Amino acid sequence: MSDFRLSPTPSVQSLTMPLSPAVKQGMVSNSIKRTKSIKVYLFEQEKTTIEEKAIATGVTASEYLRSCGLRRVLTAKPSADLITIRATAGNLKSELMMLSHLAKETNNQQILDTVNNAIALVDQTIAAAFNLDVPDKSASSQDK
Repeated sequence: MSDFRLSPTPSVQSLTMPLSPAVKQGMVSNSIKRTKSIKVYLFEQEKTTIEEKAIATGVTASEYLRSCGLRRVLTAKPSADLITIRATAGNLKSELMMLSHLAKETNNQQILDTVNNAIALVDQTIAAAFNLDVPDKSASSQDK
């Protein structure tokens, strides 16, 4: 292990460390320091895989291994592109919901059916982007 020492007046940058999920969730106090370690021997590919999975979930390799060992569930963070798709699809759905309301107010069933189908397509797009299951509502709205 390398020596790590703080000067008597440490800079803010040297003290800025990301909080672990356990601290964020209130499972442990931020003032408590971990003092025990486990040495694990790995093949290079295993080390690389663990580091990549840790990065994908937004935690350190240590936190990733702790979470695996303690059976905590970590999910991969969605990419910026997926977040943008979700935000855009959400905005589109809001606009379609307003159109749906107007179609109901004007009692225009053709527009209402078209808007409801578009809303279902937006829901399917969001579900596909995030690997979610969404029941198909378009068939029930066409039966009316």
